[in-house]
Amino acid sequence: MVYTARQRAMIWLNMIIGLSAQKIARLEGVVKAEILMANPTKYADRLNDVIGKVYVDKLREPFEDKLVNDIIWELNAKKIGVITIGDYEYPELLENIDTPPSLLYYKGDVSLLKTKCLGIVGTRNPSRYGVDCTKSFAETLASAGITIVSGLARGIDGVAHKATLDVNGKTIGVLGCGIDVVYPAENLTLYDSVAKNGLIISEYGLGVSASQYHFPERNRIISGISQGVLVSEAGLKSGSLITANLALEQGREVFVIPSALNSPRGAGSNKLIRDMQGAIVLSPNDVAERLGIHGHKEVASVMQLDFTEEQVVSALTYSNLHFDDLLKITGLGVSDLNALLTRMELMQIIKKLDNNQYGV
Repeated sequence: MVYTARQRAMIWLNMIIGLSAQKIARLEGVVKAEILMANPTKYADRLNDVIGKVYVDKLREPFEDKLVNDIIWELNAKKIGVITIGDYEYPELLENIDTPPSLLYYKGDVSLLKTKCLGIVGTRNPSRYGVDCTKSFAETLASAGITIVSGLARGIDGVAHKATLDVNGKTIGVLGCGIDVVYPAENLTLYDSVAKNGLIISEYGLGVSASQYHFPERNRIISGISQGVLVSEAGLKSGSLITANLALEQGREVFVIPSALNSPRGAGSNKLIRDMQGAIVLSPNDVAERLGIHGHKEVASVMQLDFTEEQVVSALTYSNLHFDDLLKITGLGVSDLNALLTRMELMQIIKKLDNNQYGV
């Protein structure tokens, strides 16, 4: 890949000088990145109050073009590309958010950034209900031509990406670490599949480790490239709520799948529904219609439970329970409850555990 002067300058500021998107944006209010790189010391004095003395001192160090060339060589070797604000491939939706990333590193099909996207987010420890809902929505909407965006994390993120790939849909993974870093490590196979069949992006360069403060920054990109964000299942302290709030600030649609009232894993989702009129969605059709997608066919439906089954799921979402506890909750006889639990286990709604305990 041939890099423009601007792309080279952004790589230099991001990886060698170490500036964040916010500082690069402030810096470019004084001098364009490519002009600065051509003569760093000339502008150093004017940038003390803009980016801070620590970074200005780095600008005063002798400039070595070889450092940029070495990074570009490694990017090319790892088949990683770069786009910056103003490039054709940079999505207009993202460019118009508050503090857009100054550059994005990518692996895969960068043209997906120009497609209609939906972010899907949720807990890293989903219930069976959360997994089933996520799969249903992701498969249906991906089959309708929507690109599914998530964070390649454990739980709902991974379910959304995999469900999309299973129906040959398109998906984008947004990382909170360097573009060449797989986090969590157990998602290596999924990372490779998304890179091969979709797109992976990050504003963090080579080798940057995952960090707690990176994830809110990552979340603004998930919502920023999407027309809307679907919260599948989220607790009260879930980072998914941050993504939902960012989506609202960015003028995006927010969709929320309801959870059982006593489910701690879905308490954040239910709070969003309470606080946001019109956020609740009960099927993929609800999302598709609000995104202007018509004439699609649902390839999967959210599992329908009868009243007693819903009682069991709601109770088990809160904690694992003994068979005797479920007898009291449902009011069924022993044989009827045995039949019900066996059927739900075969449907993979619940799991039978040791000591006659059940869970989801």
